[in-house]
Amino acid sequence: MWTYLAILFGFVGLAAVFVHRDMSNKKNAVHKKAQAIANASAENQETEEEKKVRLSREEKDQVEDLCKRGESLINSGKDEEAIKCFVQALSINAQHPETQQRMALLYLQKQMYGAAAALFQQLAQQTKDPMHYSHWGLALYQQSDFENAKIAYQTAVDLDPSRPQRFISLSQVYKALGQLANAIIATNKALEIEGKNIEFLYQLADLQAETGNYIAAKETLGQLFAVDEGNVAAKALLKEITFL
Repeated sequence: MWTYLAILFGFVGLAAVFVHRDMSNKKNAVHKKAQAIANASAENQETEEEKKVRLSREEKDQVEDLCKRGESLINSGKDEEAIKCFVQALSINAQHPETQQRMALLYLQKQMYGAAAALFQQLAQQTKDPMHYSHWGLALYQQSDFENAKIAYQTAVDLDPSRPQRFISLSQVYKALGQLANAIIATNKALEIEGKNIEFLYQLADLQAETGNYIAAKETLGQLFAVDEGNVAAKALLKEITFL
């Protein structure tokens, strides 16, 4: 009996070894297949990238010519024809920044803010240029999309804090959102760069008056009058807050 049991356990153990080997082989086969698929995908991706490079070399001159032709048409007042040229250029190379920028600016001038915002968003994400973020913010602001305009303008000033007008634009967005304290902070940032700018001083005084800080508003208007004592808008604001 013990002999039969020994033989039985021996068969069971041997079967377990074969099962384990079979599972290991299947597992390895799955890994090898997955790796083969990944390698094939990578090879295809490289082929597509090479194809894009090859196509861009072949059609680069055509895109440049279309972009220049569009510029010429704009200078001749033929905006609609210029848009057709830009669209044709972008159908060849959708990521051509010069064409994207010129077309976006044209849309902005024609008050086609949705189209302008879409193009400036692409440009901003592609180039990380603060100018593109600033224009994107303007297009969004014109559509009353103040939350996203705030993000776009904030990114612009983070990338390049040397341009005071961007802080003023950000201040106007904050004002539209009812965030007057942040609007004042942004305006003061602009004044740190251009302390005698009449537009900036008036905006600060107006914000201070709107928050009820009339003393600060009068002091700011005093700084403005030191630069332009006959400023009509500032005199009207001073008269308004004097009787409050």
